[in-house]
Amino acid sequence: MPTVEFDFRELVDLLGEEFKPSELKDRISMLGVDLESIDSERIVMEVFPNRPDLLSIEGFARALKGILNIETGFMETKIEDSDVKLFIDPSVSLVRPCITAALVKEISLNDEKLKSLMDLQEKLHITHGRNRKKVSIGVHDMKDIESPFLYKAVKPTEISFIPLDMNERMNLRQILQRHPKGISYRWILENSNKYPIILDKNKNVLSFPPIINGELTRVTENTRNIFIEVTGLDEKAINQALNIVVTSLEDRGGKIYSVDINTFSTKGLYL
Repeated sequence: MPTVEFDFRELVDLLGEEFKPSELKDRISMLGVDLESIDSERIVMEVFPNRPDLLSIEGFARALKGILNIETGFMETKIEDSDVKLFIDPSVSLVRPCITAALVKEISLNDEKLKSLMDLQEKLHITHGRNRKKVSIGVHDMKDIESPFLYKAVKPTEISFIPLDMNERMNLRQILQRHPKGISYRWILENSNKYPIILDKNKNVLSFPPIINGELTRVTENTRNIFIEVTGLDEKAINQALNIVVTSLEDRGGKIYSVDINTFSTKGLYL
């Protein structure tokens, strides 16, 4: 079971009411987690695999609100329509066939919230995503990219871009050989002749899933609108991951928007 650690003060802020650690100790155990320790600074516990929503502090606070009778019943999530489109080319069907996406707009991030988002992403990758093979998540700043987006498979040397934490353009083969994330996760694509890629209308690279995002779409404290894409091998698993991420961002004040996903070839639309 994955171990998670949350800041106690941050949790209380999300609950919206004041609590002492002793007041929450027994209630937390009612969520079916294995509580290791709790004090005025942090909470450490193990979360069962069937509750990936508890991997985020936002999801944990949401569940705890029900136990504490702060907010009960089903959560109502408002999803607005958007004009953002994502096209899926059949070329990905034998490589990484599943993708889903959404937008979260008007989000206000600080260092604490940004760290929480990155931590959630990695926890989901390791557990729910089976070390990114089954599910991988990309989060992107929308300010320098434009819809429609395209998900397709390309040859290893066909496309190059600047990956996160690098300052030089690299093709996909070079990323797998030289980038730390490429070296760590290239085993996922070892039997593939083509690799998945996500492009925007102007052929800017958003992501080389499940390996690395592009530096162009790095999310920072100045990011206000986020495009979230989740790729993988299982439709149910990628949708669960997307729901966890967007509802966590909604709890931080963001507004969720849908993405129109079209499963057919876009040859001619982009070329």
